[in-house]
Amino acid sequence: MDLLQENFPQLFYLYSTFYTPYATYIHPLRRALLLTQSYFYRYAFPALYPFYALTLRLLGSVFTEQPSLASLTLLAVLLLVSLKLVDVLRRAIISWIAFAIRMIMYASIVLVGVWVYQRGLEQSLEDLGWAIGLLAGLGEQGEKMGRARAARRAREARSIPEGHYRGRRRGAGW
Repeated sequence: MDLLQENFPQLFYLYSTFYTPYATYIHPLRRALLLTQSYFYRYAFPALYPFYALTLRLLGSVFTEQPSLASLTLLAVLLLVSLKLVDVLRRAIISWIAFAIRMIMYASIVLVGVWVYQRGLEQSLEDLGWAIGLLAGLGEQGEKMGRARAARRAREARSIPEGHYRGRRRGAGW
């Protein structure tokens, strides 16, 4: 509690001054949030309150009463059945994904075959060599750009004085 009492003035100052430049942007969002809450409590909450109260009462009785052996057994059976269902669902999803990957592979093989048939073997090999050269050139260009950026970052890191933070004044350590 002493920590809160000692730091409250600083926290209040930070709270009251930090968002001042952003107030024009935050105010419409805050207004929309308050209007949404007002609409919810005026129209939706009265319709949902009986379900809320019933659920709260049931959950309160479930968590306060001692569980019986039958309810624990039922819970264990439901857990096993749900795990089996999740396993079946996982297997189905994996089989469909494997089927889709196989279909994509077979379709790509057929498309490459049709492409080679239409263009001819010699022209297809030339196109393949051009594509490999393009990718190699892009790789070299990426390496060159990466080395230049790394060198620039190293120069920036050496030029920053000790104890100086980059970025905005507040929140620069994020």
